[in-house]
Amino acid sequence: MRESSQPSLWRRLQAGWWYLYGVGLCQLGLRTIDREVYRRAVQAFDRALAAWPDLALALYRRGLIRGRELGEYYAAIRDLETATRLRPDWPEPYLQRGLFHRFHHHNRAAIPELTTYVRLAPAGFWRTEAERMLACIQAELE
Repeated sequence: MRESSQPSLWRRLQAGWWYLYGVGLCQLGLRTIDREVYRRAVQAFDRALAAWPDLALALYRRGLIRGRELGEYYAAIRDLETATRLRPDWPEPYLQRGLFHRFHHHNRAAIPELTTYVRLAPAGFWRTEAERMLACIQAELE
């Protein structure tokens, strides 16, 4: 993150509170499967970002909710792209973008995302899964 974009302590505390509130709403959404709860979570992340525009965690979470629970593919991609601009060495947004592209049959767009994820991610299940998915996409495109 750019040092000059660091908000005041009060703004960071506000952002943290709204972020945590949004995460709590996401958990409630998982239990209730209520799209309105997810919309409220997005609003909470919006408020966190109003207080701290460079809070990559809030962008990431908002992107996840928009992409997975609300079906807002393009908005999700924008959020995740911004998160990676703020934290380019953070692997998770690349994985999610790759998965969203793959789910929406944009396989060529998924390749660089998943490749970057594989390069950045530690060994484990998701890196292995991303490698497998890359191989499947390559085979489909040939």
